[in-house]
Amino acid sequence: MVIKSSAAREISLLLTRLASERDMDREAAVARLSVLGARAVPHLLDVLAGPTPLSTRAAALRTLEAIGDRRSIGPAVAALRNPDSPPELTDPAVAILKSLLASPRTGDAGRAFEELTATILDDARDLPTRRAAVDAITHVDRKTAETLRRRLPAEAEPPDRPLERAAGAADDADALARASQGALPDDPARAKALVETWGPSAPLTTLHRLLNAVRVREASERSAARREWLVVRAAIHQTLAARRSKVALYDLREAFENAREPLPVGFLAAMARLGDAACLEPLAAALANSTASRADWWRQHVASAFQDIVRRERLTRRHAAVRRVLARWPQAAEALPPSRRRR
Repeated sequence: MVIKSSAAREISLLLTRLASERDMDREAAVARLSVLGARAVPHLLDVLAGPTPLSTRAAALRTLEAIGDRRSIGPAVAALRNPDSPPELTDPAVAILKSLLASPRTGDAGRAFEELTATILDDARDLPTRRAAVDAITHVDRKTAETLRRRLPAEAEPPDRPLERAAGAADDADALARASQGALPDDPARAKALVETWGPSAPLTTLHRLLNAVRVREASERSAARREWLVVRAAIHQTLAARRSKVALYDLREAFENAREPLPVGFLAAMARLGDAACLEPLAAALANSTASRADWWRQHVASAFQDIVRRERLTRRHAAVRRVLARWPQAAEALPPSRRRR
C-alpha cells in the first residue's frame, strides 16, 4: 500500500506517542491510529516485530484489535503462544482472534478457532486467558465452548460465577437481543460491554434496533448520563463499521451534522471507514461548529475523516458533493487533500 508523505509523517508521529511513558499520550495515539485503520497496520506490525517496551506492545495490539485487520492474526498468535506474555498482551490477542472468528475468510476463521482452542487446552497458560478464550468461542459455537469450559479447573471460574452456570455467557447474548427491543440495562457501561462482547457476532438487524433504542434512551437523559449513552452509540457504530455495514450510516451523518462538541472516537473511526460523498457536508458542518482553541484534536480528526472519504471515493472539486460543501463552507477547502484543492 502506498502511503502519501503527509499520512506517513502523521503515522510516524503517532508511533512516537505510542511509545510515550505517559498513558494519556499512548491512549490518544491508539485512538487516532485506530481511525487511520489499514494504513497504520504495517507500521504497527513493525513495532511488534522489534524490541519494544511492554506498554508500547500492549498499545499496538489494542490498536490492531480496534482496526480489525486480518494481518493482526500473526502477532496475536505470537502473544498467546508465548507462556511469558502478561495479560496486557494476551487480553487484546484473544480479542483479535475473537473478531476473526466471524471472518468471511474461512482460513482466517479456522486458524483463529484453532489458536483459541489450543490456548484453552494449554495448562501452562494462565486461567483468566483460557477463560477469555472460551468466552470468545462462545460467539460462534456455544456447544463446543461449553465442552471446552469443562476442561478448565474449577478455580478458573470467578467466585460469583459457579462452574455449572456455563450458559451464563449465553444469557449475555440474550441480553443484547432484549436490549435491542428496548430493555436496556440501567448502566450504560453494561450496555457498552454487551455491544463490545456480542456485537461482532450479533445479527445486523439486532445492532440496528439496538442503536435506535440507545438513541431514544440518550435523548431522555440529562447531560451527564446522555454523554454516557452517546458513548454506547459510538460503540455500536464502531462495531458496524468493523463489519463493513452501512445500515446506520444515516445516524452517523446526523451525529456529525448536529455535533456542537467533540463526539466519542468511535464515531470518527466509523466515519473514516464507512463514510461516502454524502457524509462530506455533515463533516464540514462539524468543522464549522467547532473551535480550534477548544477542541483542536477534534478538528484534526474530522478533517482527516473528510480527507479519507475524498481519497477513497476519488472525489475532486468538480464532484457535486464537494461543490456543495465549498459553496456553503469555503473554509472546508483546507480539509481537502493537497492534490484535490486546485482541481
